[in-house]
Amino acid sequence: MDPKRRLPVLKAPPGDGEDGATARPPWQWVGFGALAIFVVWLPLAFLAAWIASRLNASGGAPVGAVVVLAAGLALAALAGGYLVGRWGTSGVGVREAALAGLSSAIIASALAFGAPGSLWGALATVVVAVPFAALGGKLGLRRRPFGA
Repeated sequence: MDPKRRLPVLKAPPGDGEDGATARPPWQWVGFGALAIFVVWLPLAFLAAWIASRLNASGGAPVGAVVVLAAGLALAALAGGYLVGRWGTSGVGVREAALAGLSSAIIASALAFGAPGSLWGALATVVVAVPFAALGGKLGLRRRPFGA
């Protein structure tokens, strides 16, 4: 009977990561954070739009609808910033989380360009997304394991 033949296992090249792989550069964490903001914001925006339409139908002030919509973005930015702060590699923190919020606000504003009130909406999106993403990054850094 022939002995089992096994494929050779190649070792990973040495790097500065824990598993031998090289660490991701900070700009990639900005992209991950922006993507996470959009992933969380989509269902929250649907829910917030439904609540805002109920507020408008019941004769509520339009300011209440804007606050509800901004709250959805704030929660999404907080979640995306937390992801960057908590699981980002060394050297990634609040700055990259804030940049993730800024980039998601710029992308959302570009997608809504030309709609009525898009200039004010773009400004409001930046004003809400950037500080909440930075706050999420700060909270994520507190939860990061010591030495990571």
